[in-house]
Amino acid sequence: MKIGVIGYGNMGSMIVNNILKLNLLLDDEELIVSNRHLNKFESLIEEYPEENLNITSDNKEVATQCEKILISVETPQFKEIIEEIKPFLNEKTHIIYTCAGLNFNHIKPLFDGKLSLVIPTLASTVTSNNSISSLARRKGVTLVKHNSKVELQERLFVEDLFNEFSYVKRIDNPIYFKEEEDNLHPADNELEMSTIISSCGPAFIAMMIDTFAQTCSDSSNMPKDEIEDMILKTIIGTAMLKDDQGLSNNDIINKVATKKGITQEGVDLLDKKFHKISKSLIRTLLNRYDEVNKDIGKTYLKK
Repeated sequence: MKIGVIGYGNMGSMIVNNILKLNLLLDDEELIVSNRHLNKFESLIEEYPEENLNITSDNKEVATQCEKILISVETPQFKEIIEEIKPFLNEKTHIIYTCAGLNFNHIKPLFDGKLSLVIPTLASTVTSNNSISSLARRKGVTLVKHNSKVELQERLFVEDLFNEFSYVKRIDNPIYFKEEEDNLHPADNELEMSTIISSCGPAFIAMMIDTFAQTCSDSSNMPKDEIEDMILKTIIGTAMLKDDQGLSNNDIINKVATKKGITQEGVDLLDKKFHKISKSLIRTLLNRYDEVNKDIGKTYLKK
């Protein structure tokens, strides 16, 4: 079986490299990867010269040879890609795409076949030989949503593949969001909210680490990179504490913060400020999702 990948940007390259690093291809499987700039493949070819790997700049070659095609490009490019390869697709073709905000109804006028939306996260990158051999090599959460034409075995193929290096969360519900006045109302927005947490999350976490590290450095004689390392190890240790011992967030807070102590002073300040910031962040992102959805609709559903 030949598996096609169109696009070798941040997500496409992460997925391809994970597949090859973890040796996920069977003996009779071949990976065909397409990108308009072939020079992006130099390190890939150097690292995996003998793998079942074929690279090309011709998307039509991928569409002609592969029934399973992963398209990992920017959302505006997706329409162009589908229109380009559409003459070579058939009822067996299974399109798997990573474009957040692009739903099945947007694509249906262009391709009314088997579709799986996959939202990966940079956190799932396989980074070392230790993570390859580790039983706990899965990192981050990959979101997966299938349309009704994707059969069970095809669903399992997608989910099993991403389950090798991440935790797969299947989204089965339709999506929409409603807001009235100044209140956030629970809605069927599982995909958007899960994307904010898993896919957007690494950027938000990295920004908080950077800001906290810079503030600590400005208030001391410690270099920022040393502080960042301490913060990172503390985050990992805290996550492992929750995972290994099943401690709740309140359990950890109560174990660390003593009454009228330094930690409690900080917890009290964050309790006052952070809820408001989090609420504003979620509202902003969900509103932006709505704007993006409308913009995509104008592009994909225009007559």
